[in-house]
Amino acid sequence: MKYSIFLLVLISPILLAQSELNVQTLEHVDYGNSGEELGTSLSVEITSASSGNPIADYQVHFSITGGDADLKPAEGFYTIDEESAEGLVVQTDENGIASVNVELGKMGEITVAASITDSDGVPSTASFDFVSLDVRAIVFQIIGGLAVFLLGMQMMSANLQQVAGNRMKSILRTLTANRFMAIAAGALVTALVQSSSATTVITVGFVNSALMTLQQAVGVVLGANIGTTITGQLIAFKITRYAFPMIAVGFALSAFSKNRKRQMWGKVILGLGLLFLGMTTMSGIMKPLRGSAPVREFFTTFSTNPILAIIAGTLVTVFVQSSSATVGLTMTLAGSGLIGLQGAIFLVLGDNIGTTITAQLAAIGSNRAAKQAAMAHTLINVIGAVYFALLALDQDGFFMKFVRRTSSDAMRQVANAHTMFNVVNVLLFIPFVPALTRLCRIIIPPGDDDAPEPDILLDSNLLTSPVLALDCLDREIAKMASVSGKGVCWAAEHFLTGKHQAKRILAIEDSVDDMQRDLTVYASQLFKENLSSEQSLRLPVILHSINDIERVSDHAVNMVEVRNRVEGNILDSEGPLTTAAGQAFETLKEMAEQVVIALETFDLKAAQKVLILEGRMNQIEEEARDNYGKSLATYGIANMTGLAILDFIDYCERAGDHMKNIAQSIIGGGIWHGQEPGE
Repeated sequence: MKYSIFLLVLISPILLAQSELNVQTLEHVDYGNSGEELGTSLSVEITSASSGNPIADYQVHFSITGGDADLKPAEGFYTIDEESAEGLVVQTDENGIASVNVELGKMGEITVAASITDSDGVPSTASFDFVSLDVRAIVFQIIGGLAVFLLGMQMMSANLQQVAGNRMKSILRTLTANRFMAIAAGALVTALVQSSSATTVITVGFVNSALMTLQQAVGVVLGANIGTTITGQLIAFKITRYAFPMIAVGFALSAFSKNRKRQMWGKVILGLGLLFLGMTTMSGIMKPLRGSAPVREFFTTFSTNPILAIIAGTLVTVFVQSSSATVGLTMTLAGSGLIGLQGAIFLVLGDNIGTTITAQLAAIGSNRAAKQAAMAHTLINVIGAVYFALLALDQDGFFMKFVRRTSSDAMRQVANAHTMFNVVNVLLFIPFVPALTRLCRIIIPPGDDDAPEPDILLDSNLLTSPVLALDCLDREIAKMASVSGKGVCWAAEHFLTGKHQAKRILAIEDSVDDMQRDLTVYASQLFKENLSSEQSLRLPVILHSINDIERVSDHAVNMVEVRNRVEGNILDSEGPLTTAAGQAFETLKEMAEQVVIALETFDLKAAQKVLILEGRMNQIEEEARDNYGKSLATYGIANMTGLAILDFIDYCERAGDHMKNIAQSIIGGGIWHGQEPGE
């Protein structure tokens, strides 16, 4: 007699042509929750191949051939009370059906085989494939893996910025003379710090501080888009297997090395290891999901709907604030077979749009040029994503075929597509950098109703990059010194000749006070960051210099007040006292100029000149006091006027003392030596 076996869902039936048996299935679910029974029983039906009648009391052997699960007798079906180490033997009922229940074990793909042997001893086997899912484990491991990935990225980026910070700053400042050099600088810096977001935020900050033009910024942004592809290529090399050794080596260097630079390199290696560990964690949890039809259908939607995929990639990148994390996650999905190459490319295009949100956030509260730079970043990536999406729409088009030819590995294909997008996009935009610059100015035009720019431009986004934050402080301190020097020189002229309005001088002093507050708060916030020993020693000196500049401005107020005790142009009177007042003014004016030069360029010659001028100021004051009595007797200047002039010269000398402190801090390399500057 010939028999046939019918099973629940036809997954992978095996039919032997020589056998008298045929295999078919009944309905069942293809996934269940780990630790629970599968939602339906696994059933086979045996019928006569010739008549189609069911065969009762026929033995069917069920066994687990893959995954972790236990077989249980199904209620309502006749079973032989016999369990072997390999499975469960069940007899068919009067309808020719034999069934078992399955209790799911740990998460993963599971295969259950049902086999019979016909009268001639020829076996027939059919199998059920389904997935054991642990939703909580999936959620925890994806979120945890992504968190470890981001932690590694942050640690690696922060310490690379510490190691390469000064180099990064000089690269961006000096290598942006033309668009090609700007692109190279942006790519190199991003490759060094492994963060396009850091590069674009720094660029927006430089534009905001007028250290970089909008056209230079566009070039740097283009280069940053190329540099950010390095992370994806590193992941595609599949060196994630070395995650734990890298973590061990990185931890050993960071924890036990006494050399500061080696400690930072250790943290770079540790961060890279954590990045790979996060990738491995996410990849491991996603592999079992391939066997779940609903999960496959969910991700397949992205492969067939480019708009959804691009939006999803954008939103994920905006949420995690890391384009590298989104690219890594996309590569993991592609490597696990959950999405196709086309869907992965659409997700990556969305990632490139989402990464522009960081620059937009950095531009909030910045000047119009900085907002235009952020807009340029957005336009470059959005326009590029649009035409690349059109190229990727055709599965059999030139672009898709070319990407497939680059590698047989799905993860490598995604990494290569990401690199191609950014490199080609940059090449296409190079000729249009001036035009793009003009377009940004049209979209965000200048206006008469713009709010006045603040006197001090401090970018809080740079606080996580102490090298750049300190550079920002140095720049703004020089600006504060210029304003303070202007105020004290105006005050000196006001005392001597009555020139300049007192209220304008007092307004300058108020502005200097505001600068002092803002700079002090900013410098204090830096103490919370991960500073090198040299940076930690610089901050106290910076705070003292800020206070010295403010004290110079305070003496401007004193000069305005002492003017109320004299009349007319002091310099019109002859005598050693008035001559000394004029000399004090000229010396003060030159000191103020040299201090600004020294602060702007760390010019040691200018700082040394301040010390020489301060010595001259001391001599002027001593001679003025000696000549005070002579001036009273010889020239008949009123006592109150003479005292007012002496007070003025004293204020000049005190202001000079504070300038001397600033100059000495520059000569000392801006490092705290355990004593007050100037002592």
